[in-house]
Amino acid sequence: MSQAPESLKVFAKLFLVVSVIFTVIMYFLSIALDPFLFYFTPEGLASSINNLPNLPVWLFTFSIKLPISLDVGTIFLGLWTIFSLCFIAAWKINENFHTIIKESTRRPVAKLFNSSLFALPLINSMTLIAVVILQSLQEIGGIPTGTSPITGNSFLSLLDLSHAAVFEEIGFRILPIGAFLIIYMFWTARKIATLSPAQKVKLFFVSILFPDKAKQMIGTKTVSEHGIKQGISKGEWAMLAFTSLVFGLAHFNPGVSWELGKIASAGVAGLVIGSSYLVYGAHAAIIIHWFFNVYTDTFYLFSDLYPAAGPFANAVAIFSMILGIIGWTFVAVLGVIKLSEVFQRKEISQTETTSSFSVSPQ
Repeated sequence: MSQAPESLKVFAKLFLVVSVIFTVIMYFLSIALDPFLFYFTPEGLASSINNLPNLPVWLFTFSIKLPISLDVGTIFLGLWTIFSLCFIAAWKINENFHTIIKESTRRPVAKLFNSSLFALPLINSMTLIAVVILQSLQEIGGIPTGTSPITGNSFLSLLDLSHAAVFEEIGFRILPIGAFLIIYMFWTARKIATLSPAQKVKLFFVSILFPDKAKQMIGTKTVSEHGIKQGISKGEWAMLAFTSLVFGLAHFNPGVSWELGKIASAGVAGLVIGSSYLVYGAHAAIIIHWFFNVYTDTFYLFSDLYPAAGPFANAVAIFSMILGIIGWTFVAVLGVIKLSEVFQRKEISQTETTSSFSVSPQ
């Protein structure tokens, strides 16, 4: 009887690893397609020479237009470089993705998620399903989501979405939460660690980019060692909730694009992105936003130029949905198993208590 569940666990782990590997390959394919689309197609080259004055950036809720003028090709190259560096960081930081895959048969499933690049495909797809379900339920209840404000030239739209994936993360999460983390880390370090000037400089930047590593530097509780519940402080949870709410409200643009329903779905996405930032680092937050804004749009833009790739683009989008459904199914099954174990322990405890009272003295 025990062999069947064990075989099922092995199959589930194998399926998970294969699905993650396939998704990561698709991520890298999407990253590789972007420069091809912009710099090696006539349509992309025509769009790339357009000049964009006053490039906007966000500082939390404030939009600032930089007094510079750059062409589309240069701006996109900068954004693409940031995405590429984020994926390199996801591959190498914490635990090397290659090592995780190589040792996947010997490691417990939970340990596989030490690699952010292993975790992100599931996080992305499960968040996608959560957002789709939430928006669908709101639409049924008469709360509209609205539509994206991005219209017109497909290449300029992809540029806008790429720009948002980077600068919205900087403005809505990395700067505000990062500023709180710097204060929190240095305040905590005063009590439990003595840092040299060089270590203080390092702690400043690590607090912004890799919060959990900063906690490790000063000897406080980390997510990697104590889990999310103990590894994330109450102050961090408060900042996460606040920035997610503001992120949701910032998307509300009634009568123009996003309607009331977008507040909740963007807020939920913000919670996931912010949590991933605290657990894995700034690169994880940008990659999740890249997934929602750029990933499938790249394949659809490619299929617009080369219609034969249309079925492939649809298959990539469908697989993301399937992976998200499977992820939530696993979570539900694990929840049922954990719940049944709790009830079993209670029954055993009650039985033992009853037996101890029912034994009569000799």
